[in-house]
Amino acid sequence: MEAFCLCIGSAEEAQALSGKGPGNGAEAWSQRNRSIACRPGFYKAFAGNIKCSKCPPHSSSHVEASSQCHCEKNFYRSSKDPPTMACTRPPSAPRNLAFNINETALFLEWTAPGDSGGRKDITYNVLCLRCGSDGQICETCNSNVRFIPRSSGITGTSVVVQDFAAHANYTFQIEAVNGVSSMGRSMRQIANITISTEQAGE
Repeated sequence: MEAFCLCIGSAEEAQALSGKGPGNGAEAWSQRNRSIACRPGFYKAFAGNIKCSKCPPHSSSHVEASSQCHCEKNFYRSSKDPPTMACTRPPSAPRNLAFNINETALFLEWTAPGDSGGRKDITYNVLCLRCGSDGQICETCNSNVRFIPRSSGITGTSVVVQDFAAHANYTFQIEAVNGVSSMGRSMRQIANITISTEQAGE
């Protein structure tokens, strides 16, 4: 007769399979699973005998055996972010917005927000408003005004404006956004600058 061996990984497993020791096999395995369940503040993304992981920054779990950690108030995780990533927030407004103008082009430049929100996917949107002489009544610029490279989803910190009207007042709003800016109810993070095109060619 050919012999065979049933290999048992531990004394605990042997007791569970034989039904000996504390309780029957089912009870023993249930106790073991409870013993390796993650405590609050930790999580396990996949079931099984794997190590619990500490919740990423700005997130927490409040019950045992959590499969994910939930973001703190005003922090978010986008649908593309893995559960191992820290929760993040929208960036602050761009800084040091400045301009240079000549007869054919207006150059706008700025520096990155002081607070990135903990993300690296910051882009910028430019809103153009043409205002009356008193600067109080403004309306969105018409489609003749061009932005190079574009007016939204800008990855750099500058833009060129062309085909603007002479002897007019413009207000430009530069908005900083990241992957969680659309989540929550935070205010838009913008920097404003008002420019008179009468300065062109000076």
